[in-house]
Amino acid sequence: MIGSGNCTSKGTQLLAPNRLRRQVRERGNSKRGGHPDDRCHGVSSPLSGRLLLLLVMAAGTCVLTGCAKKVVVPDVSQQDLDQAQKTLAAGNLKPGNISGSSGTGAYVVSQSPAAGQQVSANSAVDLVVALPVTVPNLTGGNLTDAVSTLQGLGLKVAFVQKPTMNIFAKAKVEQQEPPATSLVHGDAIVTLTVSTSPNIAALLGLATKEPAYQNLNPAYKDVLDAFLGDPSTPRGMGSSNPPKGPSPPTPGTPRPSPPLPRTKTR
Repeated sequence: MIGSGNCTSKGTQLLAPNRLRRQVRERGNSKRGGHPDDRCHGVSSPLSGRLLLLLVMAAGTCVLTGCAKKVVVPDVSQQDLDQAQKTLAAGNLKPGNISGSSGTGAYVVSQSPAAGQQVSANSAVDLVVALPVTVPNLTGGNLTDAVSTLQGLGLKVAFVQKPTMNIFAKAKVEQQEPPATSLVHGDAIVTLTVSTSPNIAALLGLATKEPAYQNLNPAYKDVLDAFLGDPSTPRGMGSSNPPKGPSPPTPGTPRPSPPLPRTKTR
């Protein structure tokens, strides 16, 4: 078999002329610092060594410049601080700067980066926390006073009607949910069960004359007016039920006749 200078198996026998030519090539390559069969014996050539060095340098640069695994920032707003820290750890992230009012029951008000953004793994997420609000005792009190109190605490309000036959009764808070002394997050909704008399128009007129009503913000006034105007529908701040006008008559129901004009008597 005539050899060609390529990689050969150990059992291959080369003819004498081929061996001579191979020795000549080896001597020439030895002066240049390489061997023609280095690739067959697992020896790196200078070119492959430089390529390997470039790859290692590129990998190091990638690590230094943040070519790391990306993760999605979870939404930890409204979570208790302890739970928020566990959520971040589960997402391969860590809490960063924690500002605001810390203490027992502190919860997350806002975060940075925002939820849904992609960041490098093990990045820090800054948190702003606040303390919960204690729900006051509103049962048995005047309706407008109760609404004014909730406004001062930054809590929202919703209403449920409890009819009463006393036409002279003022709107009064019969029940509340959550109950008094409960700890809730700011901007939480407190639902008031309110006793209302049949004379809703009179109730609305009385409510608007009370000092507490005059101090209400427009949002609180709107929901209170809507409830007193139509208490049969539970209402609350942010309710999808806008204040309703007079309901149209159902089909087949006769419309009320207009009043007859008065005639002067002699």
